[in-house]
Parts: sequence; C-alpha cells; structure tokens
Amino acid sequence: MTGSLISFEQAEGTVLSTVQVGPIHSVPLRAALGHVLAEPIACDVDQPPFDRAMMDGYALRAADVATAPCTLIVVGEAAAGGGYDQSLRPGESIQINTGAPVPKGCDCVVPVEQTQRTGSEVLVQSVPKQGQHIGLRAAYAKAGMIVLEEGCQLGPGQIAVAASAGVSSVPVYRRPTVAILATGSELVEPSCKPTGSQIRDSNRYVLDALVRQAGCRPVDLGTVRDDRDQLCERIRQGLGCDFLCISGGVSMGQYDYVPGVLKACGVDIKFHKVAIKPGKPVLFGAAKEAGYAFGLPGNPVSVFVTFWILVRPALMAFQGAAAKRPRFVSAQLTGAVKATGDRQTYQPAYVRADDEGRLEVEPLVWHGSGNPLALAQANALIVANSNAPAGEVGDSVFVVLLDLP
Repeated sequence: MTGSLISFEQAEGTVLSTVQVGPIHSVPLRAALGHVLAEPIACDVDQPPFDRAMMDGYALRAADVATAPCTLIVVGEAAAGGGYDQSLRPGESIQINTGAPVPKGCDCVVPVEQTQRTGSEVLVQSVPKQGQHIGLRAAYAKAGMIVLEEGCQLGPGQIAVAASAGVSSVPVYRRPTVAILATGSELVEPSCKPTGSQIRDSNRYVLDALVRQAGCRPVDLGTVRDDRDQLCERIRQGLGCDFLCISGGVSMGQYDYVPGVLKACGVDIKFHKVAIKPGKPVLFGAAKEAGYAFGLPGNPVSVFVTFWILVRPALMAFQGAAAKRPRFVSAQLTGAVKATGDRQTYQPAYVRADDEGRLEVEPLVWHGSGNPLALAQANALIVANSNAPAGEVGDSVFVVLLDLP
C-alpha cells in the first residue's frame, strides 16, 4: 500500500489488523483505573448473598396484617452486619435496618414511616404485600456468573463490580510505551522566543497529552534536526518502545527523510498517504523485530486529527480494548461548513446537547492545519466525506466525539 493514496477505512483496517494485543500482567484493584481487562471476572458468591431489607422498618409476615392498623409484638432487631437467628412466629415482627438479612419466616418489610412503635409493640398502619422491600438473594448475580467481560476498560463502576465479585487484583493488558519525536530544524522549545524562521514545537506536547489520555506511557525523544544520521539514531532509539510517533518529515519535501529512514531501520511501511484532510501524508509501519511506527504530518491540527482517528485506535488495540474505533455520532449543524474536495475532511467543532437532549455541533473557526487555536475549544471533529456538498444550519452531519458533550 505504500506510495498510493488510500481511504481512511482502508488505513484504519490496516492498522487494526496489524497491531497485536500486548502482554498481560496483574495489577492491584486500586491501581486498575483505565486499564483494559484481559480475562473475564465472575462472582464468587451470590449477589446479594442473602435476602436483605431494602428499607428501615419492620420485617414481618404479610399474612399477619390482613387489615390495618394492626398491632404486632417486636421480638428482636436485625442490623446491617448482623441479624436475627430465630424464626419469626405468627403475630411477631423484627425491627430491621436497610441491608440487614431478613429473618426466617418474614416475607415483607414495612417502612418505619408506616408504623408507630410503643414499647415492645408496633402499630402497622398499612397492609403490606408479600416480598415488598426485600432484595432477594442472587437478584443481581449468581455465584459463577460473569459480571465483567474481557476487553472492558476499567472505570469506577467496573472497579466497584470487581470488588463486589471478590477481586483484589485484576489481569489487564500492559499499557504500551509510546516514543514521541518531533523533526525539523526550525523547531525550538516553548520556553524559547522564536527568531527568524524558527517556530515553537507544540507537537511533542500535544502528543504527550494525547498518549497519556489514552492510558499509555509517553517517552520523550525531543526534537531532531533535518539530518539523516541524527534522525536514524533517534528512530532506532524510539523503536525500542511499543510505538513510535514522529511528527514532521513525512511529506514530499527535500528534507522529508522519515519514510526512507524508517525503511532503513527495518520498518515495513504498510501505508503512506491517506485520503483525509488534514493529515494526508500520514504513515504507518511495523518494525520487523517488534513495535509499530506512525509518521504524522508536521502541522499541529494534522497531528491531533491523525492521532485521534488512527494512532489512538492502535493504542487501544494493543491494550485489548473492545472499543477501539472513534465514536461517530450524528449532530445538527448550528453553522455552515464548506463543500469538500477529494478527501474526507475533519474540522474542529464543539458539540452540545440542546434542551431536548439532541446533539448540536458548532463548526469552529480555524485557519488550516497549522493553526491549533481551535483545538482549545474543540470537543469533536465534524466528518465530511469526499466531494460532499456544503452544509447549512440544521443539516445533520457525523462527528467524532473527543469528549462527552
């Protein structure tokens, strides 16, 4: 596929079919946030493990309160973490707290608000139904039931489920290391004031943030001048990581050495140039020994877009995530967008939900792939296919969500 312009779908398919899942290791549950589960997790006990009260009140037999009000004898108490180990007899009741085991012989719980206690008696003021306010044993899950599937990303909710299933450490896919290298003799650090033809390097910084956001570990290789030998040395260093992301030097200019140097370093280039805008010169390859390499265009918006639609899915695939691809959703335009040319186009945008919960998308003002200012506001990218007509206010378009609206 090298040398020819391919579609985004072809590029995405090539990336996801090439990248292999990384190794598995175990991490403590407290350190598992953001990791991807490598094996399913099953409950070791029923959940809940016993019939339990869902309200504070009195546990009793519904048959004893055929009419209300009705007075019953209170013979004991059941609290969360404890219980009442006797069977209930007709005419008796037990004071019970939320979460406590329901004593034998009880088949309902009457909320405390519907009772009046006087000494050892309770006046029940409503007729209960069998089973009311009782959470049955195994109502949530039975012992042995799978509660978390392999490939799910562990957020706070998943960690709560794992803990309730009796897990203290979890098998997860290792997070990849991602070497980051920016090329260009014109680049200076953000702390330096540019002079002459110099520009500040923002690409290493946006890539560092994007890599961390994807749950991976960035390795900063700094910047390298447009010099083949220096570039080769730095690329060889970067190929020691699971992934190498290079910004700049992948187009057709006199000093765009990256494709040739990658080949010389043993990288099998799977594709170079994709029919997208921005990001056309993007490159992807696999090292013969191990690891993967992305060559991203030098402009910051191109770096951002190509990372989101091609690099991030690769990182998620390495981590074994079930959800790898970008999230495409439909939204209604609140501003006009231009017709597209012969490439699929991605434009920074801001998505919000209207009062009825429908998604609206505002195209942001930006001046090409060299201008990163729109990225500060963007939480989405408007996606327009090649040769698409102009979009007007109210039109429905597809967007890639970068964040929840």
